[in-house]
Amino acid sequence: MAEAETKPQFLSLEHQQAVIQALSSRGANQPCPRCLNPNFTLVDGYLNPVLHQNVKSVQLSGVSIPVVVVACTRCGWLAMHALGILGLMDQARQESEP
Repeated sequence: MAEAETKPQFLSLEHQQAVIQALSSRGANQPCPRCLNPNFTLVDGYLNPVLHQNVKSVQLSGVSIPVVVVACTRCGWLAMHALGILGLMDQARQESEP
């Protein structure tokens, strides 16, 4: 029998709860705008979309906006939420330290 695969957890349970609380307290708990499904899942990790100076080139580093992402459990629609606006940057920085 194959052993159950364990995946690394990038966001601590404490940080996941802080994200969920921050979104809920701001009313970001409405159904999916695409399929009206009320259920979302928090993606386990951060995204850092890089800001670009123009649309003619691709930048792989530079100024970015750290975000958490929630995904609709029915259609997969993704919503990004800026950590700074949610007041979670300090906690995210602490979790990212080795």
